[in-house]
Amino acid sequence: MSEVHHPAIVYISPAELVVHPKLIEIYGENENRPALEKSISETGILESLKVSARNGVNIVLAGKCRLQIARKLAIAAVRVEFVESASPEEDLKLVLDYNLHREGGKTYYQKFHEGQYWESVLRPQAKERQRESARRLNKSKYSNLNTSIDEKNFQEIKGKPVIQEVSENLNISVGSYHKGKKVFEVISQLREMKKLKAAVALEMELNRSIDAAYKFICNQDMCNQVIDLIEADEIRTIGDGIAWMRHGERNPFRRFQLDQVYQFQTRLRPEWEIMGRVIGITNEFVVFGLRNLVNMNLEIVNLRPREIDAELQDEPSAEQRQRIFHLMQKFSDVFPIQVSLAELLKLPNLTDKEEVLLRIYESDVFEKTWENYKNQMQKIEVAMNSHRDNIRAA
Repeated sequence: MSEVHHPAIVYISPAELVVHPKLIEIYGENENRPALEKSISETGILESLKVSARNGVNIVLAGKCRLQIARKLAIAAVRVEFVESASPEEDLKLVLDYNLHREGGKTYYQKFHEGQYWESVLRPQAKERQRESARRLNKSKYSNLNTSIDEKNFQEIKGKPVIQEVSENLNISVGSYHKGKKVFEVISQLREMKKLKAAVALEMELNRSIDAAYKFICNQDMCNQVIDLIEADEIRTIGDGIAWMRHGERNPFRRFQLDQVYQFQTRLRPEWEIMGRVIGITNEFVVFGLRNLVNMNLEIVNLRPREIDAELQDEPSAEQRQRIFHLMQKFSDVFPIQVSLAELLKLPNLTDKEEVLLRIYESDVFEKTWENYKNQMQKIEVAMNSHRDNIRAA
């Protein structure tokens, strides 16, 4: 790699920069970095983006997130440090070198992506060290002095094992690196086989726990069956698949749909209404909206499917919900009304006072008030323009 004694630092437009594809491959096209975005919006980009212009195109080797945020905030020019590189291979090495201690944290999947690269770089170096060691040993063996290299010098020539050096670079133990590498290879195979849903699910499991993901792929029968279930949209996560395999519960989320109303066998809490509406479904929970009968407020509760002892009910507020949807379109540009209407949709049914509120929204009160407000503003604007004209005339 060429050494840069006096790197050229300039300010150029974000539109003139292209992100190195390896950065996108490892870290994704768009990353959520709110702390960095807040810092840049307040103080600007303090650290230069590292850029190679080897082939006439400004390729970003480090600073993908900073560039992404600069574009989002419409920053006209960013600080760039041009670095020298003689080949695509050097570009790639610089990408990994610059991002080795990347701020903002890395997922395990991203680390093993990097590990794949570091192995490809370090293994040829290790082989060369082995050859050099063999040459020196051979030379020592047949020299007239018939001396041998001492153990310390031999170890210096031999160097660290590749796996140890890679795991140290990634700040992962050697044992965890061996396990995670196996999982990473399975994820890569799934992507090659176009089993993308299963690949994403296994990547999520790896990021959650290297040990759990490794145990999962080691159980070949379970692994294959769960992958098939994920690809068939029967389940969403590795955890759901393991639960089904162990307990025979096939897609426990299937019976739930958004906006359904359920009546529980017993109240979840004494002060809560016995009926609840499904307002969300996540990878782990069915999210219910219930009414607190003490203060009449909305309560949100997350329940796992096996915890739900309830029966589906006919929609108790169909006509009112249609009116709410109509009002949301009518007041699409009035945020507070949008919020209040959206909260009403989360409740299993409406009270008499909430029904009165709907009727107020449906009346012409807002239209008349809006017209009066516009007329007043127009009068004020005319008066101000007249006043400015009088001042100019004077």
